[in-house]
Amino acid sequence: MSEEPIKRPSLLLGGAHLTALWALAFAQPMLSLLGNNPDFFVARGNSSGQIVLYALVLTFAVPLACLGLEALARLASPKLQWGLHLALMGTFGACLALQLLKDYLPIAAGLLIVISVLLAAVGVWAYARWRFPRAFMDVLSVAPVVILIFFFALSDTSRLVLPREEPDPVDIQIADPAPVVMVVFDEFPTGSMMTPRGTIDASRYPAFAELARHSTWYRNATAAAAFTPLAVPAIFSGQQPDQKNLPIAADYPHSIFTLLGGSYDLRVMEAATRICPEELCPADDASFEDGSTSDLFSDLYVVSKYLLFPESMTRNLPDVSNSFSGFTESDEVDTDAEDEAAGTDAGSGKLGATGPTGVAGLKPEARTGQGAARKLGRLFALQSTADEFERVSEFNEKFQPGQTRTLDLSHIEKPHYPWRHIPNGQRYSNLTGEWSGLLPNDGPWMAPPEIVDIAMQRHLLEVGYTDTLLARIINRLKETGLWDRALVVVTADHGSAFQSKVPRRAAVPENMGEIAPVPLFVKAPGQSKPVVTDRRTCATDILPTVARELGISFPWETAPCDPDLVTVENSPNGEGTATPEQMLRQRQKHLVRRISRVFGTGGGWGPVFRFGPHNDLIGKRVSALDPEPLSRWRVIPDERNAVKDFDPAATTLRGLLQRGLTKRFGKERILAVAVNGVIRAVGWTFKDGAGRGPGYSILLPPESLQAGFNQVDIYLLDENGRSMVQVYDGSGRLPNDAGGQRKEARARFQPGTVKSDGP
Repeated sequence: MSEEPIKRPSLLLGGAHLTALWALAFAQPMLSLLGNNPDFFVARGNSSGQIVLYALVLTFAVPLACLGLEALARLASPKLQWGLHLALMGTFGACLALQLLKDYLPIAAGLLIVISVLLAAVGVWAYARWRFPRAFMDVLSVAPVVILIFFFALSDTSRLVLPREEPDPVDIQIADPAPVVMVVFDEFPTGSMMTPRGTIDASRYPAFAELARHSTWYRNATAAAAFTPLAVPAIFSGQQPDQKNLPIAADYPHSIFTLLGGSYDLRVMEAATRICPEELCPADDASFEDGSTSDLFSDLYVVSKYLLFPESMTRNLPDVSNSFSGFTESDEVDTDAEDEAAGTDAGSGKLGATGPTGVAGLKPEARTGQGAARKLGRLFALQSTADEFERVSEFNEKFQPGQTRTLDLSHIEKPHYPWRHIPNGQRYSNLTGEWSGLLPNDGPWMAPPEIVDIAMQRHLLEVGYTDTLLARIINRLKETGLWDRALVVVTADHGSAFQSKVPRRAAVPENMGEIAPVPLFVKAPGQSKPVVTDRRTCATDILPTVARELGISFPWETAPCDPDLVTVENSPNGEGTATPEQMLRQRQKHLVRRISRVFGTGGGWGPVFRFGPHNDLIGKRVSALDPEPLSRWRVIPDERNAVKDFDPAATTLRGLLQRGLTKRFGKERILAVAVNGVIRAVGWTFKDGAGRGPGYSILLPPESLQAGFNQVDIYLLDENGRSMVQVYDGSGRLPNDAGGQRKEARARFQPGTVKSDGP
């Protein structure tokens, strides 16, 4: 007797099976990551409704669409519907198998996908023939509900979903009311703008030098933490950071906002925190607009690819390791350079392209819960940097003559990485992850010292841009008369380090002199003379200082500032410590003196562009150096046409950054870049931290390129700098059908140009 055929599941039960597979393959990894990292939503300003909507759509939207397709297919033929159902089960099953295998089988991505498809095919075959696999899927049908319960009720993110009482402002007496203006910069070590004599380098940072001439400069002020979600709350609350707290009002009820909110108008622009209660800082006055639902979905779609795909397939995805949003914005790279690079000896990938180690929060350990509450948030350190001028303009517009009881506060995420600006604010690149390959998992610099010096050059230029932003604020304060009447506080949340084999962000004994010291200037109302104090000052001293200047009896217990030990909290746990003496010695050695040695001080921006091997050649004509003609060695620039239709007034000065791959010669070689027959910059070839390359990244001084056509040639130097071989010929004119810069509508740059004082 033949076996009785197994009854097929109903349309709804089959839909439940599909939903279970989808939830396990897609929803669970994503919601587990986001559940352990609520700072992602905090920094973006996403509401509880948006979080709930995202979780529900992620879990049910695609299965419901599949169910609709099956229902339509069933109208045509039950056999067609069954075949479609099995195909969808196989697709979702293959994705689930890939999720389970990719972190444990170190094999090629193609083979991994083939194995996943074969396993899914076997599973679907068993599902179609036997009762047990279907009964097992019946049990798994509760998986989506269980996953959502864990996310909404038991994860760290549940604190953003479930209602929590927000603090009220305190009732205080203000003896000396004055407008308060507070600016918090981001990832800004004090030593970056100092000279060896302990002064501010006014030739590069005139706005900070002017601020110092009219305020009290706490020259040895230190950060409380190395990561924004911990460091900024310490500034706003005056309390030591707590690893268990989220950077939200409910977890920091005692803050500058609840101190002044009862009698001051608050005009607040937070960036990666939500310390100001919503009642005191409504959405239209908040640091950023509420993160839109569409942007949330598009950005998390990119993150989902990192979760699903094998590592080798994520290398060309947008870099998500340095911002909370804007992941779908693509880097600008000429496709012709990419196509040619694919066949070179250098191997695949571009110098600094996002690699498998570029997103530490998406590594397997984060999905198993070891990422803790800030793993993602601490990596996505800033939003899109396209609008800092806009952001400062919006901040400045709020200043009005005659205002008294107002708090104007802005967190400006500069000079934070990515470094993309020259000091006047024009970009030299739109890349968001040029150095991500040298900073795996936000760990130590994976580069020799001279390559880290290149990164420091870009950092210093970004500090110059930060100075330009500060100048705009100071000018507006003067226009409105607030410069004399207001209490002005300018500081930063934490620093960053530039040492080979030492972490850039996490505080360790070797980098405390770079991570801990941060700028802190307090200009009291009416103050016109400078005061410099070297006394030990902590970030937690800022709020009590504000209260003292306004004649407020501070209503809360002050956090102690240990005079004998500097402590900087890391995230998700741990700390770095040093004595004040050790910290200051490190600052002098690793930042102040090193900057002076490599880039000079007091001479403007010229030396910053002229640094590098054999920089004595800069300014010399190539014809006088008798170079050898174009050889079998080659370099392949990322953008070969950018300098052939150059616009010096463009918002992005494409072509200023000479960057690309090499062909037939390796790392630690010396290149010289000539513009219109004159050598303008030199640099090294190097590999990124993932072993890709070798490549090069050399920045030209802005005045070296003229409007219109420029001939940029590149030469390979020997170790002594005595012989040159041409490795790139830029004499060709812009092809008529090429994608020139003027084919795209571009905004014109307004604030004016900055020269490097080059030769």
